[in-house]
Amino acid sequence: MSVFWQSVLAVFAAVGFYALLHTVYELVCARMLRMHGAAELTLYGDGCDPASEQLIRVALRVRRQYLPGLSITFVEIGNGQGQNIAKHMASRRDIMYLE
Repeated sequence: MSVFWQSVLAVFAAVGFYALLHTVYELVCARMLRMHGAAELTLYGDGCDPASEQLIRVALRVRRQYLPGLSITFVEIGNGQGQNIAKHMASRRDIMYLE
């Protein structure tokens, strides 16, 4: 077998070994941290601003995918006049809403 093919085979072996180690790490360490760790996220924004709705949606996605025990707090820094999207979403999605 030539040196070129030995090098190609070594690269594939290294990539496979890395993938195996990464999978083991994900199964053992990362999942245990997610299940037993406590995390808290505080969001500041104007509840009537559509950007606040986007922040809440992203935070909910993070909680669903990565940190199931994440507690989310939304702090209202606007005047709260008008249709308050953040307050409505917080009441439905287990988010603490502070005015």
